[in-house]
Amino acid sequence: MSGVIVNYHPGLKANENLLLVSRRPLDRRDYLAVAGASAVLLPQVCRPDLYSLVASLGKPHFPRPAVHLSLDGKVGNHLLFQHLGLPHPRTLVFADLEQAAQAWREGRVAAAGIKAPLVAKGAGGGQGRNVFLVNSPQELLGLTGRLETHCFQGPSGLVLQERVAIPGRDARVVVVGNEVDSFWRLAPHKEAFFTSLSQGGLIDRSGWPGPMAQAVALVRRLQEMAGLDMAGVDVLVPENSPPLLLEINFYFGRNAHGGTAGLRRVHLKAARQWLAGLGLDPAGVDLDDDD
Repeated sequence: MSGVIVNYHPGLKANENLLLVSRRPLDRRDYLAVAGASAVLLPQVCRPDLYSLVASLGKPHFPRPAVHLSLDGKVGNHLLFQHLGLPHPRTLVFADLEQAAQAWREGRVAAAGIKAPLVAKGAGGGQGRNVFLVNSPQELLGLTGRLETHCFQGPSGLVLQERVAIPGRDARVVVVGNEVDSFWRLAPHKEAFFTSLSQGGLIDRSGWPGPMAQAVALVRRLQEMAGLDMAGVDVLVPENSPPLLLEINFYFGRNAHGGTAGLRRVHLKAARQWLAGLGLDPAGVDLDDDD
């Protein structure tokens, strides 16, 4: 079926392309284009005003951004996992460090089954830069000025989370529509706490196939229940225990996927599958070679 495909993704091209460069405000061109569209392709991370326009006009869109516009970040992710009843580490949410330290001193953290050393995570940030391993309330308060409680899209605050005993690895499962890519992130040495690639973590795509299959199955459940079209999800798979969701990353590192070009090819394939599901011509979208 023929139909107009309006594109806002900077790496793709379609029938009509309207990019939001330099924080360009939406105008009449956007309203008319979206109103006349059969489908709208959004950027990987969508602006709230663009989503509001597309949603208000009832237009099919890919990827769906509703979750990352409301429940992004460590606090928002926990609230989502809790609401959906999906497994994740024991977690408590606090507005600030002082509130968290007070709860720890009063025994409320231990009563929740969270024992030192525990993991303190500020709401925002990425690549492990706002995550700390702490042993006491005093050490937690020492993070003042370092732990960032603000989150750009999701709710602010911080979480205190149990440190789950794992053998120095976690799973990163990337979903883009029906496409899935998964690999282990390994700590760079035995004593390392972080597995993030930006902090020296290593990639393993072949090890532990059974636990990885469990991680992928859990992320597929999350994807279906939350309506995720594009995300990198971090999962812990403890030995002899079910997998646990750690975090959803809506703007994730691309080195493991062949860089920006590699990820865009995956995005294109997923977008074409989505268009075909709407009865539209998948060839109506392609990579923008000029980008």
